[in-house]
Amino acid sequence: MTHGLSENDIADLTGVAKKALKFDFYIFRKAYGSYYAVWATAITLFVFLPYLSYYPSIVSYVPYILLTAYLTVFFLAFWITGRIFRRAIQIIGFKSILVGKRKDSFERKFFSSLSIIMFIVIILIISFYGINNIFESLIFYSFLIFMSIYQLKNLMMTFEKIPVEGMVSLMSFVLSIILSLLSIFVGKSELDFSLSWLPAIIGWYFSALYAIYSSKKFLGE
Repeated sequence: MTHGLSENDIADLTGVAKKALKFDFYIFRKAYGSYYAVWATAITLFVFLPYLSYYPSIVSYVPYILLTAYLTVFFLAFWITGRIFRRAIQIIGFKSILVGKRKDSFERKFFSSLSIIMFIVIILIISFYGINNIFESLIFYSFLIFMSIYQLKNLMMTFEKIPVEGMVSLMSFVLSIILSLLSIFVGKSELDFSLSWLPAIIGWYFSALYAIYSSKKFLGE
């Protein structure tokens, strides 16, 4: 049985398919770029907000101030992230990258819900107790490792090959985890802990800029 298509027809269809995939790639890289910018800002606020609340007159209210601020930052960042990727999905129109690789919606919803619950627990612990003992540190760093794995999994599900900015964001985040661990158990300094998150902040802002601007070349190819 013949398909009735000439070699030129097949070449044209192949070209259209390649352009569609490049457009998908562009849309998702741009979406991830916005995502990196949002969470780089969130990380910055999470790390440095405590310094804004250290005034003698409000010491007794600091935990509640931090809790309110952290929850506000988290839910705002989470809401913006949802909007970013929802718009990307609508633009693409549920093409192969979504239907084929993101078919397990139950698994995605489960891990998304689990990450939200864990994030809220971490915010409660940090706001009222800080990270002052082994138990609190274990919960905090288990969460960070979980988020790193979840981020890697999402990148692998979205892209055939993880883009440069994806690797930079992952490696800078892992580096900050290691440095923050050293700051707690070796340096034992709050300032060192804050500074240890600069690699992640810088890495994620770089990833945001790189993803948004370098992805434009796919529209011109």
